[in-house]
Amino acid sequence: MKRAITTSGCCAILLVALSLTAEGASRSSVSSPASCADPAADIEIALVAKTGPTSGRVRITGIVKNLGSAAWTATSSTQRLQMVLAQKNSEAQPNGETVEPPVLIARLAPGEQFRIDHQIDWEVKAKASYPRFVVHFSNVGRMGAAPASRHLDCRADNNRKEITPEDINRLFSPPPPSGTPLSIQGYRLLGGVGVNTIETTLVYNRASDTAGKLTATVAAPYSGVAAEVPISGKSGSARIRVNVPCDRRDGSGPSPKLTVTYRLWGSLGKPGADNWVAGFSTQHSIPYGEMCK
Repeated sequence: MKRAITTSGCCAILLVALSLTAEGASRSSVSSPASCADPAADIEIALVAKTGPTSGRVRITGIVKNLGSAAWTATSSTQRLQMVLAQKNSEAQPNGETVEPPVLIARLAPGEQFRIDHQIDWEVKAKASYPRFVVHFSNVGRMGAAPASRHLDCRADNNRKEITPEDINRLFSPPPPSGTPLSIQGYRLLGGVGVNTIETTLVYNRASDTAGKLTATVAAPYSGVAAEVPISGKSGSARIRVNVPCDRRDGSGPSPKLTVTYRLWGSLGKPGADNWVAGFSTQHSIPYGEMCK
């Protein structure tokens, strides 16, 4: 005997099937997120030289960094991502006037960044509205045909950063009341194949408990790579690792020194802000022959 499927029974079966399909698609999207390029703008400022209690030379650095998991790649021979650092003197020019030559970017790998440095003489003025400094970027040139799955920039809300005179004035704030802002507690060599890793423990002491970070750079002629280390609170300690390629042959004689500089950064705004100001730096040197045996 054949069994008849009623209309209601058919719909119920169809709804169950659609539900299972949607559930499976949902699980698939969660477990396998699509890769995405995310070029993002940022600004760092640092006090280069202080000529008086409220005056000095300031360096402003515009940054574009790919925060995504996929590379940003131009789709034609003429298309570029144009990065601009500008000075804004009024609201009549929202993007300001360019202060250094723009940087044209054809490819930006995940974690890769481009920087523009600009120096100015600064005098602290309370409640001043201008000048402000802006870093922004946009597509220029002719775009070519790209696969539908390619995301040239999956976020548009982080393509511009702006700092105010108040942000720059904070460079001239008094240092922490006591203690060294940044000091080296100790380090060790972790070794590796063709590379050596320096793991350093740093102790920090800050006047503010806003978001902060530690960075490390290696002085030329050597090179090194270190990930930024986020910190919180006014004081504490953190470890940072610097990977140094052991690819140089400096011949006989005393082993030259490899110098690592560590920097303490604080945010310009509330916790979670991503405009950074250099607060203090310290460094140490290690014989290259001792590190790369």
